[in-house]
Amino acid sequence: MEAFDQLAELYQGEHSHNPHQAALIARIDSLVPGGAPVLDLGCGTGVPTARVFTESGRRVVGVDVSEGMLRLAREQVPAAEFLHADVRELPDDLGRFGAVTAFFSLLMLSRADIETTLGRIPGWLEPGGRFGLGMVDLDADSLPVEFLGVPVTVSGYPQDVLAEKLAGAGFEVESIETVDFLPAGGPPESQIFALAKLPS
Repeated sequence: MEAFDQLAELYQGEHSHNPHQAALIARIDSLVPGGAPVLDLGCGTGVPTARVFTESGRRVVGVDVSEGMLRLAREQVPAAEFLHADVRELPDDLGRFGAVTAFFSLLMLSRADIETTLGRIPGWLEPGGRFGLGMVDLDADSLPVEFLGVPVTVSGYPQDVLAEKLAGAGFEVESIETVDFLPAGGPPESQIFALAKLPS
């Protein structure tokens, strides 16, 4: 994901003020017991997710494959712990968290890797823990696109299929919706936000 080393500041400028993401972060913070830690997969620059959760007094572990993103994250959210790692290679014994989030990070994986990662997330959650997910609304597997001027590949599912994938990974889907978001530099994106719970 070297592309994101080049895009860290531009990405933050265009995508760190998403009201739909902010609303889901706030909802997770209200549902998860106070003080329970959060694991943020594909944490990017740490804004807004890690910042919001650390400001509410939570321990946050952010993981990202981009050193450029992590450099900004460590500067902006010094209270969080950030790991340079590929989410596909994280150890099973990383710990147990009250919530796991993945906002627009899993879409950079193949569908096979998305489904493998979804299947591993319950192992990092406490019983009853929440998983917050943000994806782009598309029906594709490793589709080449240009993002902020840089070539990347993206994968995704329509909303109903994504809900099935979450259920298949062992989650109870509490909410899932498709919304429109206009980044600061455009063009508009159709995005999916889901909140899922690991059964107690």
